[in-house]
Amino acid sequence: MPYGYEKYRLKNGISPNTVIHEVQLIRTLLAYLNRKYKKPVEPHEIRPRDIQQFLLEQRKTGIKDSTLNRKIVFIRQWFDYMWRVGRIPADFMPKFKFSEKLDLSPPDIHLDYQVLLDKKNAVLSSDLPLNAKVLYILYLRGLRLRDMTSINIGSFEDLGHSMKLTIEKKDGYVSRLKFVGKEILIMNEAIERAVFRGTDYLLSSKVDGRYTAFHLGSLSDYTEALSTFVGMPIRSGDIRFAYVHYLYAVEDRKLEEIQEILGVSLDSAARILKDSITRLKPTVPESE
Repeated sequence: MPYGYEKYRLKNGISPNTVIHEVQLIRTLLAYLNRKYKKPVEPHEIRPRDIQQFLLEQRKTGIKDSTLNRKIVFIRQWFDYMWRVGRIPADFMPKFKFSEKLDLSPPDIHLDYQVLLDKKNAVLSSDLPLNAKVLYILYLRGLRLRDMTSINIGSFEDLGHSMKLTIEKKDGYVSRLKFVGKEILIMNEAIERAVFRGTDYLLSSKVDGRYTAFHLGSLSDYTEALSTFVGMPIRSGDIRFAYVHYLYAVEDRKLEEIQEILGVSLDSAARILKDSITRLKPTVPESE
């Protein structure tokens, strides 16, 4: 259980961290059905009403609607796999509708990018792990996690008083980042570490005795350390929106400039900018 799904998802490039959550949910679903019917339930025996009742039970635990919707997506993906491997004769999940209305509007973001920027030197001068410092620098540049974990040390160029990083993305777009001051020291330290480890990845994890691409499963160790140090949650997605809002509202960047800085399509840049303007809310200053 659940019928080779874990290997299938990993083989298709899904991050191990995501697969863990998917498999845990399916195991929870099957355990719920086994208890309900007091016998082992096979995939072809599951009916839409079973999924409805399971999700209603899940909602009673107080989880967010967005989390519940993600669970529906996970179940839908598993049923698609069950159909592909011949475990079920038909897949009803594409037409499945949850019986209760879900509020899926994106949450507001209470984050001040300038505060994160002001704390950068303190972070880079701290005793925090090297990975935490590298991640902080990259977070502030609005990079997505999948772009951070694929950075090759051969993509850096020493310009003397600055350092340039060119990231060629899978969708064909290019992001060019410039590092100065203490950022250069941190990046050089990370590059030297990669060379010592015998890997081309700027960020790496040790698996079976050798270093490979960074595993997102260990990400929380660094984000929690950063959150404690700066005194606010560190989430790459939220910082990306805050960065775009900063570029637009503070630096007065045009949409085309934001597109070039992020290394995304014009449509993606427009969507991110629109969402940042809608979702980003002023932070409430702490009472003295």
